[in-house]
Amino acid sequence: MSGEKLELRVVNYMSPTHPVELYELIVELLEVAVDCHAVLQYESRSPGPIPGRPDPFANDKVDIAFMTAAAYMKLREKKNEFVELLPVTPVFAHQMNVENKPGYFSDIIIHSDKKAHNVNTLLDLRGCTFAYNDEESLSGSKIVLKTLKEKGENASFFGSLLKSGSHLASAQMVLSKQAEWAAVDSTTLLYSKKFMQDGGKEIITLETLGRLPPYPIVVNTRLPESIKNALSKALLSLPQSTEWKRQFAKFGIIKFDTNSDGAYDGPPAQMWSIQNEKLNVRYY
Repeated sequence: MSGEKLELRVVNYMSPTHPVELYELIVELLEVAVDCHAVLQYESRSPGPIPGRPDPFANDKVDIAFMTAAAYMKLREKKNEFVELLPVTPVFAHQMNVENKPGYFSDIIIHSDKKAHNVNTLLDLRGCTFAYNDEESLSGSKIVLKTLKEKGENASFFGSLLKSGSHLASAQMVLSKQAEWAAVDSTTLLYSKKFMQDGGKEIITLETLGRLPPYPIVVNTRLPESIKNALSKALLSLPQSTEWKRQFAKFGIIKFDTNSDGAYDGPPAQMWSIQNEKLNVRYY
């Protein structure tokens, strides 16, 4: 029927790194601004389309997807004609993001007890148990390997390795002392820390690495240009609404800003392309 509203199929691959409530809020904003209906799917098993399964963009099963930068860079390598970057990205608050620019960081976190053992820098963590979310994560793995290599270290730096499955799980491992340190997406604790034991006050950020490329919002190229433009405009207009801005601030989002494929070239591409660097083998 001609009177039916457009229905957008949205997939969120970013939780539990980010709370699913954030993406429910984004979908609500888009429904109001674009005058459409949306169905939000939550896929926590992978940071992007699950490897070895039919591509949801090629098969026209998704209109919009929120995924990690690493997952988007993997999609770019495949040159999928149905994948397109929406030119907009969320900007999160962080002590290192004084200019309120797109991108995020990797926080090296420890339990407060480690401070009593003269742990003051990343290199003081030699031989300690490390928790990471995924081998291909830019913030949880790749940037750690890159930083250690730049400091003249190799894979012998690590003690035991614990794959947690998510940044939030890595943080919980540090809090419970199951792991001695972890590298987590800098936005992970913005909203979730207050729900941890004692408000997560025993988690300390030892160092911050990065800046890492922005969070991509990926759309199906089959979407009409008018809809893609309306989606971008709705998100970029966030600061103009006091009420929407207040709701997004609960999740640490300051605003949405412009984004482009160039943000995933250069240093980010170099970091991603070094596929031989692994946590459990020597990498130089």
